[in-house]
Amino acid sequence: MRERAVIVDAIPGRTIRSAETEFPFPRVVQFREMIRVPYRFGHAAWSRRGVLERDAHECAYCGARGLTIDHIVPRSRGGRDEWMNTICSCARCNGRKADRTLAESGMTLRYQPRIVTTRDTMVLAIASVGADPVALGLA
Repeated sequence: MRERAVIVDAIPGRTIRSAETEFPFPRVVQFREMIRVPYRFGHAAWSRRGVLERDAHECAYCGARGLTIDHIVPRSRGGRDEWMNTICSCARCNGRKADRTLAESGMTLRYQPRIVTTRDTMVLAIASVGADPVALGLA
């Protein structure tokens, strides 16, 4: 092999096999040389799943488990599917707010929405395979 990377941490008991070799299943890989990562500092594309994960499935109004997306500026009034205009909401609160603005509904947000960066998605992906983003200096 070309020896371009070193396995820093591997999953015990799992291996990857090729025609010529076998090596531990990597959890963390460190490249020997700098690798260009395009769009590293941009923001991730908006998605329903992304909003739910960003908000940890917690309703922005009451704190209950939320599985719906609410638009701060309702779509009926020109609100778009954007990170700063969408929050996670439980069905009860989403129905209560309906197609009104926050001021009209008298509801307040428990937290402010934020734009999800590509770095955020990378940290979540690393954590999802069991590696510690803090130990890697990413969180």
